[in-house]
Amino acid sequence: MKIISYYVGSQARWLVKTFPTDLKKIPYITFIKIRAWLLRPFIQEYWVDGEYLVGFIKEFKRSAKTRVVPDKAKYAKPIEKVKHDRFTVMYYYPKKRYNKKYVYWVYGQDIIQKLIETYPGFNWLCVDGTADMEKVVPYVDVYIRPNRHDGSPRLIMECDTWGIPYYHSTHNPDMGELSRFLVTEYDKFKNKKT
Repeated sequence: MKIISYYVGSQARWLVKTFPTDLKKIPYITFIKIRAWLLRPFIQEYWVDGEYLVGFIKEFKRSAKTRVVPDKAKYAKPIEKVKHDRFTVMYYYPKKRYNKKYVYWVYGQDIIQKLIETYPGFNWLCVDGTADMEKVVPYVDVYIRPNRHDGSPRLIMECDTWGIPYYHSTHNPDMGELSRFLVTEYDKFKNKKT
């Protein structure tokens, strides 16, 4: 029998890195680390949901055998677009904010707030994991996910299916690059309208 440990997103990073967190979450994070160290001699293979996370596993256990097992997309078929007047930028901020300081940091909400101030004429659409995407997506022009740490988000896979251009960062989002992306896509949107 092979013993496998599966890590998604932050769990893999917590093995070797720290980041902004609420004080009340420190016992949970400490538990994750202690459990991982105690089980380390028995784990024969580590699975992660994104290629970016393999590095954290290798840092935790240099000889670790790893496999990338991405999550499956919830929406797997194209959705027809609807003509609309305002350029719509969709971004993700989870409704369940179990660790508010970390969630704000990891999902780049500070960056998104700066973008909203910089581009007030855009329609900014926050999705939180509860929306019926079949009703939302027809009006979306771009998706941005300026994460400081990410695995393999389903919404990115779904944007590929829907034909929605996106900016996705697994770490160190670049504000200049993100602004250029938005301006380029906005110009395409304007040209389609004329």
